[in-house]
Amino acid sequence: MATDLHLAGLSSSVPGALDLTMEFDRVLVTAADRPSTDSLPALPDPAADHGDATLQRRRDDVEEKHQRIREFLVATGHDAVVLGLTESVAWFTSGGDLGQDLGSGLSSILLFINPGCRAVIADNVQSSRVFEEELAGLGFQLKERPWYDDPFQVVAELSHNKRVATDLGGIACSQGRRETDALRGLRRRLTALERQRLRELGRTLSVAVEATCRNFDRGEREADVAGHLAHRLLREGVVPVDLRVASDDRLARFRQPTFKASPILRRATIAVTGRRHGLCASMTRTVSFGPIDREYKANHALATMVDATCIFFSRPNEPVAEVFRRARRIYEKFDHPHEWTLDYQGSLIGYSPREVLLRPETNLVLEPQMALAWSPSVGAARTEDTVVIDSRGYEVVTAPQNWPQLDVAVKGFVIPRPGVLER
Repeated sequence: MATDLHLAGLSSSVPGALDLTMEFDRVLVTAADRPSTDSLPALPDPAADHGDATLQRRRDDVEEKHQRIREFLVATGHDAVVLGLTESVAWFTSGGDLGQDLGSGLSSILLFINPGCRAVIADNVQSSRVFEEELAGLGFQLKERPWYDDPFQVVAELSHNKRVATDLGGIACSQGRRETDALRGLRRRLTALERQRLRELGRTLSVAVEATCRNFDRGEREADVAGHLAHRLLREGVVPVDLRVASDDRLARFRQPTFKASPILRRATIAVTGRRHGLCASMTRTVSFGPIDREYKANHALATMVDATCIFFSRPNEPVAEVFRRARRIYEKFDHPHEWTLDYQGSLIGYSPREVLLRPETNLVLEPQMALAWSPSVGAARTEDTVVIDSRGYEVVTAPQNWPQLDVAVKGFVIPRPGVLER
């Protein structure tokens, strides 16, 4: 059955300016403009007792992950799990910042987890910071080694006569069976704490991107704008793990452009993925100097129709292939039948920017508490937000804060999508 779609209207009205006499809003003040106060969270005191509510929520989150590991061990017949990828360690430690460097795929520690305990394998250089700043009060044991010793020797000792699953390849596979995809599957459903963190991350991203779009000058380079946004995000503790700025019509030629020295004369599209507490969220916005032309307006309208269709039909127990079928029907209906083949259409998102790339023939079925980022593009127009689905519907965690919107009707239900900011 064809999807009933039409543009219900464009609202260009936006809320008024921020009133600083009102209750202090940290995200609006620090992500949008120069901060007048320290916005990063305070470090935990490792000497304090760990009964505070924030830490208890995090420990409960770790316990929930540990229970998922226990169920995995029972289902697969393994005795223990070894985690060493940064994203896996961040997931299990409820947001521990433990990468070897800012963009590293490998963690600076290893985790050895069995039904009864969770142990950190760390060298003497890392161990004090790990337990004072990242894992204080979360119930981990320490297996320390000198920095010059092989960490996998400790794994071998702990794994002796045991069946071990790991997310690592190479030398680690000699200590256990590689089960990267199966272990990644354990984190597809967000916990309550993760969902709240993703909501806060999404709002910070949205405010920072919008502020960047409102405040750069015509003629600045793509790299300049990328720097403005990265500055806003880093001071909020958000690492821009992917940041793309495309000037004018460059997005039509290269659907996944990086930022270059090209000056922005008419229009810029900013796509960003930010990570905080290990979790990632993605979004795309476009700003134009002056009114957009007729061709771009039509392309952007079609992209938002596809986006709204994908969001509307992304529901628990829905096959991704069926969502794709409906999206392709929209492309066909508006005379762009092959447009979807020119760019990635979306992915599951979480502790990796792309947990699973969503493909038209996949057998993946959506589940409650999954996060998705659909990102259709048509010519130089692109739209994207991060949404979380559950039995009640969907939540756009990167929803616009102070931005023009398009209302797209899908099956009679109006789904607001981001418009283009005209300056």
